[in-house]
Amino acid sequence: MKRFSSFTRHSFFVRNRAPWAAMLSHALHQFHENDLFTSAAAMSYFGLMALFPALLLMLAISNQIAAGSQMLSHAIEVYPGSVRFLRETIGSSVPSPGVIITCVILVLWAGSWVFSVIERALNRIWGTTSRKFWHGRALTIGMIGVVGLLLSSSVLVTSILVGLREMAGRLSPRQVERYPLLLSVGSAFWQVIFAFVSYLVTVTLFVMVYRFMPRAAVTVRDALPGALLAGVLWEVAKYVFAWSLNYFHYDEIYGSVGAVVAVLTWSYVSSLILLFGAQLTAVFHREHPA
Repeated sequence: MKRFSSFTRHSFFVRNRAPWAAMLSHALHQFHENDLFTSAAAMSYFGLMALFPALLLMLAISNQIAAGSQMLSHAIEVYPGSVRFLRETIGSSVPSPGVIITCVILVLWAGSWVFSVIERALNRIWGTTSRKFWHGRALTIGMIGVVGLLLSSSVLVTSILVGLREMAGRLSPRQVERYPLLLSVGSAFWQVIFAFVSYLVTVTLFVMVYRFMPRAAVTVRDALPGALLAGVLWEVAKYVFAWSLNYFHYDEIYGSVGAVVAVLTWSYVSSLILLFGAQLTAVFHREHPA
């Protein structure tokens, strides 16, 4: 891996700090140098291997508790343009105890490989060596738990917001007159709130990955700029990708596996965004030392 080259520094809000345009350009260059495109492809493959077992587990949970159904919906909605395909594929399944056990094993195996690839890529970005096998595996299993916790938290917060929206919709005209501000709170307001919660969950996950996955001294201050930008890129990419599917029909090229290709493509795009945020975090750390 090539060492970071120095910037031509000049004032940018604070003295002796690299301009953001130069930092982004340098991050893109280092992204290519560190061969993160290949890492993103590996993440996509193992992510696809973990996806369907994970959805089946959520389906099994949804048969027991109501929150499981909301968690399943949240997980499916992460894949723009493939929601219907995933719902139809998972909805027709009735996982038996044996299938559930197999799904747990597959989620732990494939999910740990996703984070193992991320760990190796981030160590390459930071120029550090990998952890010992068991230490690394323990960390990757822990990150799977973090993803589950964040998904559960997102479901909880969304449920609370849905309840508040329903309460606001049931207010009488007299109550609305008493609080004129409520007149300006329409569907657009709630859409912004839900989008912000989604963005906050995404940024939190990115910060956790950038902070704890590399074998380097990374602070939250280092991780936050890259996570914020990656979160914005990911939210924008969701809408762009869903829009592009109206003009690029995978099923006309790939036939019956077109929907799977769409899922894999979105996984690859998401992986690229996550790794670019990590690369930007490293550049930011070197240009803005504590």
